[in-house]
Amino acid sequence: MILVTGANGAFGRRIVEYLLDRPAKLAVSVREPARAAALAAKGVDVRHGDFDVPETLAKAYEGAETILINATNYGSAVSGRIVAQLSPVLQAAKAAGAERLVITTWQDLDNCPLPYAQDFRTVEDLARNAFPTAIVLRMTYGMAASVARDVQWAEATGVLTAPAGAARVAPAATDDLAAAAANAVLTAAAAARTYDLTGPDAIDWNDLAGLAGVDYRAIDDDQFRTQAEAAGFPPEAVGMLLDYYAAFRSGWAGAPTTDLADLLGRRPASSLDAVRQAKSR
Repeated sequence: MILVTGANGAFGRRIVEYLLDRPAKLAVSVREPARAAALAAKGVDVRHGDFDVPETLAKAYEGAETILINATNYGSAVSGRIVAQLSPVLQAAKAAGAERLVITTWQDLDNCPLPYAQDFRTVEDLARNAFPTAIVLRMTYGMAASVARDVQWAEATGVLTAPAGAARVAPAATDDLAAAAANAVLTAAAAARTYDLTGPDAIDWNDLAGLAGVDYRAIDDDQFRTQAEAAGFPPEAVGMLLDYYAAFRSGWAGAPTTDLADLLGRRPASSLDAVRQAKSR
């Protein structure tokens, strides 16, 4: 049996959709089972499992041979939060007798300067210790949507202004990432592997401006802070955004790999198409 966590979230649900037609018994672990009624109607075994309530996990994972720990909820910049949340999840998966583990983590961890992202390094180590053959999927999930906001802002203002300098990024399309995760779950490969799942090419903010039909004007951090706060962004959100732009300028997440194509068995959508798709959602 295959079990997917977080199946009520947008990304987890998309993975499950790719698995529905495969010849395998499928279960999902969700915080709110009532919200997964549509999956239950399709024959999916819906179970209550909450990362923040570890005592729910033993029953949720019972009988699962392969577990996908969908950790794309990157909602906390508090150091240690991800480790504290996922450690009991991995322990429960091991205790349940699962034979295979697939886990999603943070993109381009080897080059990421964001301090809280490094918690995912610890999580990866914990996963490999518990499951020596664990498959780790370092995701660019959410990146296309993030830079798509710059495009939308440019469409509204007539110019793309951002403190991105000459940075380049390689986001992947959400559908490609979900299909790749489903394929990783189904693969018969026993050997551990870490996949850096990027788009097939790198784009810059001039390319993003082209999507909006405007010019790109690089600005500095102070100019961006003034602009963002005037638009109503709270100071703490502005600080997080500036951290991201600084990470992009440092070279993080700017080098495409072929790992996504390897899992898909085809060429993925271009990085610009990934942003275009995210912008239209």
